[in-house]
Amino acid sequence: MASNQSRPTKAERRAAARAQAQALREEQERRAKRAAITRRAAIGVGALGVVGVGTALYLQSRKGIEGGSIAEGKANTEGVPSVVLSDGSWIYGRGPTIDETNSSSAPVEVYFDYACPHCAEFEELHANEIVQLLNEGKITLVLRPCKILGQQWTDLAMNAMGVVLDQEPDKAWEFHGGVASLLVQASQAQDASGLTVEGLVGAAQRAGVSDAVSAGFQAAVSANTYGAWTQLGTKTYESRGISGTPTVLISGEQVDLRSIATATGLTDHIAAQAA
Repeated sequence: MASNQSRPTKAERRAAARAQAQALREEQERRAKRAAITRRAAIGVGALGVVGVGTALYLQSRKGIEGGSIAEGKANTEGVPSVVLSDGSWIYGRGPTIDETNSSSAPVEVYFDYACPHCAEFEELHANEIVQLLNEGKITLVLRPCKILGQQWTDLAMNAMGVVLDQEPDKAWEFHGGVASLLVQASQAQDASGLTVEGLVGAAQRAGVSDAVSAGFQAAVSANTYGAWTQLGTKTYESRGISGTPTVLISGEQVDLRSIATATGLTDHIAAQAA
């Protein structure tokens, strides 16, 4: 049954994200002595046969993580978008402009699963800040997707993003944010009815993706056209000693997300590093 309530504004969603970040900080402090927390995101996606919207894996251990570099060369593999690098990531410089770097800048690596609500909240909280840091030449953004929660929503989102990256890559940044917004709305409303191919098409339209490109989402999902990309990103995640998402590295150092849980948290952290 459709809801009569209007969807929250972007400002309201950011305020909710900040409130959830505070709650998360308190939860992590209670669980600090645990080596890792593994919590499955039970995401109800109607036709996908999964019910409920819950929490996801969250960053834990700092041991054994590798980072601080940008992969050389493209994956150049069938089932992987042409702009994607050899480790499954894709990058942004000023603009944000895809497949560019800001020289002598700090690489900011974000490991995420499209089915992870905390990853979506991170995106909504920091999206404007990331654009500003990119345009100031202070960072190069490295987006590192993976599938660690076992949810089919990840496959839907990865296949749709693969189509956009291959056919209209200049719209991929806005579409990435739109996909995050879909999950934030679903998580806050405890209503996953929008987590569908049709929902992704709507997010693509709002991001400026052409109808001709978004019309290809269903075929890509049905064929799992970009399954090899999902596997590549997951393999990179698993090989680097990471225990949850989102995991964020700045200049190769894993960041405690409790310390950057504000709309200027990344900026403040980078300034502190420089000092």
